[in-house]
Amino acid sequence: MLLMVLALAEATTGAIAAGPLPPAVGATQPALQPAPHIAEVAVLDPPPGASPAPADAAPAVPAASPGSAAAQDAAGAAANSAGTDSAGLAGTSFVVHDPWVKINRSIWRFDTTLEKALLAPVAHGYNYVVPHGVRFHVTNALYNLGEPVTAVNDLLQLRIGAMGRAVGRFVINSTIGIAGLFDVAAGSGIPRHRSDFGQTLGRYGVGAGNYVMLPFLGPSDVRDGIGSLVDSFIDPVELLVGGITSPEGISLFVLEGVDWRSRSDDTLNAIYTATDPYAFARAAYLQTRVARIDEATGRTEVLPDFDAPSGTP
Repeated sequence: MLLMVLALAEATTGAIAAGPLPPAVGATQPALQPAPHIAEVAVLDPPPGASPAPADAAPAVPAASPGSAAAQDAAGAAANSAGTDSAGLAGTSFVVHDPWVKINRSIWRFDTTLEKALLAPVAHGYNYVVPHGVRFHVTNALYNLGEPVTAVNDLLQLRIGAMGRAVGRFVINSTIGIAGLFDVAAGSGIPRHRSDFGQTLGRYGVGAGNYVMLPFLGPSDVRDGIGSLVDSFIDPVELLVGGITSPEGISLFVLEGVDWRSRSDDTLNAIYTATDPYAFARAAYLQTRVARIDEATGRTEVLPDFDAPSGTP
């Protein structure tokens, strides 16, 4: 569940926000903008027992009772057109492959119910007890801990310049920025970016595979699910703290989830108030991941990291 909101952070915020890279410390956070292009995705959700349709086939529309989860998905499949992103991600066209839609929707309901019942109250309590200035610097420090695995993946992608920026950011912010509490590097003109092993696989031509909702972990696809597992083994910070199963790893995992949830009411409200929250989040996730792969291959400019800390303490 904690990783669910972290996954939706990049995907949904990236899809509903518009503007330049997140500002450095002291700047004003850009306002969220509506994104009608979320609906402009071709959806392939075959009925139970049917073989997945090829990528160029017409969307399948299974029969379902009005108002049901299947009916929502079928309506989306019928209404959506070719998936060209109209928000400026040039060349980002894709088709949703979701043959496991029934079980994915069940897992979605489980994950979101748990988020609303457990994680949201904890995060709101964190906001109430901990002053905003302290939370802001905690966010900076947590973001800084993600720089090493970004650098590793940049190296694997042979993006040496990007790797140098990630290493430079980590060194500067871990020293001058006092363990990452202050993002000195951003103020010095070294922008944030994120790289992961799913993106690395995509750079070398590995397809995304089917869309999948993971219990507790949220939106993914076959390639990115494998990528997340690999990242947990090659992340220098994870290795240093003894892995996700160590007390330190569990504490870091929980704090990251609470931190993101504590500043994501707007993002999650955009999801939960959509006509079909599942389809909205699915399209946002897949759209953003395609753009991240295009970024790694050089087909598009580097995307802003919408989950990076921004604003002022």
